[in-house]
Amino acid sequence: MPVFAKDPASRVDYSFDWSAWLSAGESIESALWTIEPEAALNLEDTLSAGAVEGVFVSGGTAGERCRLSCRISTDAGRTAERSLAIRVMEV
Repeated sequence: MPVFAKDPASRVDYSFDWSAWLSAGESIESALWTIEPEAALNLEDTLSAGAVEGVFVSGGTAGERCRLSCRISTDAGRTAERSLAIRVMEV
């Protein structure tokens, strides 16, 4: 799982490109973003552009490590989830 550094004062977007995973003609119907621990960071505006799903993240306390996950559902009835780790630190 990739790890990204994030400053507590920054508002940053993270995204996943699902194009290599989707079958020909398949599209994403919904995307659900979660953060663990739940109150560690603020999930804000989401982004959706074809096979790319993203979210803006803000806040956090230096020293925290969080798991950001995106679960998608497709028009073919498939679901998948990807995650990344965020280490909150003064950068």
